[in-house]
Amino acid sequence: MGSAHAPNGASELTRYLLDTTTLIAHLRGNDSVRAYLLQLLAEGHALGTTCVNITEVVRGLRPKERKAATALLDRLEFLGTTREAARRAGRYQADFQRQGRTIHTADALIAGTARVHGAILVTDNLSDFPMSDVTSHQPPG
Repeated sequence: MGSAHAPNGASELTRYLLDTTTLIAHLRGNDSVRAYLLQLLAEGHALGTTCVNITEVVRGLRPKERKAATALLDRLEFLGTTREAARRAGRYQADFQRQGRTIHTADALIAGTARVHGAILVTDNLSDFPMSDVTSHQPPG
């Protein structure tokens, strides 16, 4: 699970961008999500997140969760929202608006960041990320 295989049969390491839903599930003790993330790490994959996800997690923290959340967020790779990611986000919003669908700025920025960094987006809200050039999947549980 999560491992792609290179043509020579060696495992290819992947970068995963953890969306807010995944981070909260982990922080709130979802065993399936926790096991999934530990498996990705054991396979050598990189786990990261964005400024948007950090903002959303911190905004919704319960006081007793602050220490654990800080420890988790500080361990993850920080995937910067670059100019190109911001441009992509704007294009996603414009393209979907023409189709009559609203993509929220936060979701567009997360998707743009995932695309620029070549990351797979891990989220429980797949419907928020309909972009065809962004690979996303739902964690177990």
